[in-house]
Amino acid sequence: MHSRIAVWVSIGLGLVLAARPASAQQALSMEGGARVAALAGAGTALPGSAWGWGNPAGPATLGERAVSFYATQGFGLSELRLGAARYAEPTAWGTFAAGARTFGHDAYRETVFSLGYARSFQFGTSRGAQAGLTARYYRLSLGSRSDGASYGSAGALALSLGAQVRLLPRLTLGAAAANVNAARYADGAELAQTLAVGLAFRASDRLLVLADAFKDVDHALSGRAGLEFVPVEALAVRLGVAGAPARVTAGVGLRLSVLRARLAFERHRTLGWTPAAGLAVRW
Repeated sequence: MHSRIAVWVSIGLGLVLAARPASAQQALSMEGGARVAALAGAGTALPGSAWGWGNPAGPATLGERAVSFYATQGFGLSELRLGAARYAEPTAWGTFAAGARTFGHDAYRETVFSLGYARSFQFGTSRGAQAGLTARYYRLSLGSRSDGASYGSAGALALSLGAQVRLLPRLTLGAAAANVNAARYADGAELAQTLAVGLAFRASDRLLVLADAFKDVDHALSGRAGLEFVPVEALAVRLGVAGAPARVTAGVGLRLSVLRARLAFERHRTLGWTPAAGLAVRW
């Protein structure tokens, strides 16, 4: 009985996602890696992020190559499972990144492949800026009939832009726009168009404060805020809160030589918990 309920819930959410896939998933903080998930999605101004989902400019200040893996399960349901992998390579000409992720189950499956480029620019001795561009190819497949044939699939290519500017030595402004080319599937279903603006304030060497304003063109404005506290070099503690929908998040990160391990948990007041985990190697 419980498994049947889970399947029907996931199919219902899948139909919502079919109309606005990226938007619904971002509303659940399911994208961007476990660090950003623990910060309630407030990662637009977060520098040096290998994921770069929230802001394509994030990888520009990455000082080393990185391979990252991420998994999360919406509300603890296996039918709402997301898995992702990403590789970032800093060079003298900027940072190049490639990634793939899959979401859903047999009745609803969304697969995304991405390629990105980000570069830093220096203004004077203390100010810097980063800019990035990411192309994402979305592939959506819906179910299988009893005879084994699929109900159908469709693809779309979306472009995202991002920038980060250091306003002060400890204050960074970030902005990102997703699907700037208004891509949609062949049947007319739209991909989300979103705009996010955020600030990252380095209050001390051990405390980072982040705040975002996130807007989907078809949904209400969402405010997001997060705190990252580093009591010792190897440990980070993260907390976050967001609205539309209201939720709270928490997580920890461990740094052991070249390894980064991260856990995150999100609590929706009605639907419950969403766990997430990430593992990265930097060298």
